[in-house]
Amino acid sequence: MALDILIKNGMVVDGLGTPAYRADVAVKDGKIAKIGFLGEPSAEIMIDAAGLYIAPGFIDINNASDRYGTLFSHPNLESHLYQGVTTIIGGNCGSSLAPLTTGNIILNIQKWADVRKINVNWFTIKEFFEEIKKTNLLLNFGTLIGHSTLRRDIVRDEFRELTEKEFSQMKELLENGLEEGALGFSTGLNYSHAKAAPAEEIAGLVSILKRGKIYSTHLRDERKNLYESVLETIEIAKKTRVGVEISHFKAVGRNNWPLFEKSLEAIETAAENLDINFDIYPYSSTATVFYTLLPDWITVGGRAKLVENLRNNDFKTKVIKELQREEHEFKEIIVASGNIDKIFIGKTIDEIAKNQEVGVVETIINLLIAAEGKLVVFWPALSEDNFINALKSPLSIIASNGAAYNLSDAKNGFLAHPRSFGCFSRVLGRYVREKNIISLEEAIKKMTALPALRAGIAYRGVIKSKYFADMVIFNPELIKDMATFENPFQYSRGLQTVIINGRIALANDQIKNQGLGQRL
Repeated sequence: MALDILIKNGMVVDGLGTPAYRADVAVKDGKIAKIGFLGEPSAEIMIDAAGLYIAPGFIDINNASDRYGTLFSHPNLESHLYQGVTTIIGGNCGSSLAPLTTGNIILNIQKWADVRKINVNWFTIKEFFEEIKKTNLLLNFGTLIGHSTLRRDIVRDEFRELTEKEFSQMKELLENGLEEGALGFSTGLNYSHAKAAPAEEIAGLVSILKRGKIYSTHLRDERKNLYESVLETIEIAKKTRVGVEISHFKAVGRNNWPLFEKSLEAIETAAENLDINFDIYPYSSTATVFYTLLPDWITVGGRAKLVENLRNNDFKTKVIKELQREEHEFKEIIVASGNIDKIFIGKTIDEIAKNQEVGVVETIINLLIAAEGKLVVFWPALSEDNFINALKSPLSIIASNGAAYNLSDAKNGFLAHPRSFGCFSRVLGRYVREKNIISLEEAIKKMTALPALRAGIAYRGVIKSKYFADMVIFNPELIKDMATFENPFQYSRGLQTVIINGRIALANDQIKNQGLGQRL
């Protein structure tokens, strides 16, 4: 029986961290059929991979295409496909697109996306997957259930502890969603609607998760209280015995960089007895909703209340006095996107302040008011040394925390974080080939088998017989990220072929098929 695809003469990196070895890989009916020296059997498609490496398709365990809305507008998910990503997981950082009790709860993502462009005609996780199926995604997709989505479903825009009845309602929504196929549960504890949630509430919801379901958390604080936030997460892991993934683990702000090593040590110590990992991305600038950088007392009541308060002169005066202490840290922040005049996009806060002849803090306040709080920025507040230390840890997973775009977005008047175009290829180019921080095999493991194991994804993430044929063929000497903060809309280079579920998705920089993705 003829094969569908036969890949000849390549170096196989199986995803498990074992040394690369030369072999042929045969594909039949969407699965990997054989691996070894296979001679010349007949195949519909023959690929000569001499001088190239064959790896499992990369799994982006922390993807934001759903909350940025590009899951619907960019079904080919090009900026990820061109990096070798074949599977993405949404619903991260507390925000998922289901389950809902009313379509208005989609407003939970309005700080990132223009929700007017999303036609919400689902409520349950099952209905959401049915709708996603209609979009013909090129990549595989799964989702977590977001805590903030559930909470706003129940208490709307109130900021308080839940009643017993409300907590029961949240539990029921979570339980039903997990039964319908959600991969787990996520929290975004630094966002305004989740800050009101005590650790007991989180632990009570996490305890619902059964074996194989993931708990993913955006820590309550990634700045001066980073260590305490890590300890809170570890304590939840101890109480619930559920597998935990810390999202985009980092120390934000130069003054807080020394906290990273202590926090990493705490995680690694906890991992001796607990099932815990973290994901990271290889950039020294974070992309964030601007209001989350402000002290808690300023943002009590959420984004809308913040904007209302900033229009009050007395409140504004207090804010100016508070933020002036950190004025030097805010100067280099770059305005990336938001509900704001496009002339500000790509400029630093310092540049805008000088152009308007006002102070840095007053410029921040003016921008937040003008954008109605919907302002995403790049902040060069991360340490590369901390990233390297995290990359060396056996607990780290590579994940973009980015949304998928394509080259046409360059004309739309916003900046995407370059991680959306270059996260995975940057690790392979800069940190494997150029800096030799970790081996190619270990890097691939952090992009494939480890995230598959953490997310409970069966038969993906490893090149092995009977596994789904999600594979990437690339040149390790040429793979490179091209995206920059100034010009992010550039696809990565060095990939020859991407195979998804046994069919060619990308070859020689051309998309060859549509709608190959499967629901996880």
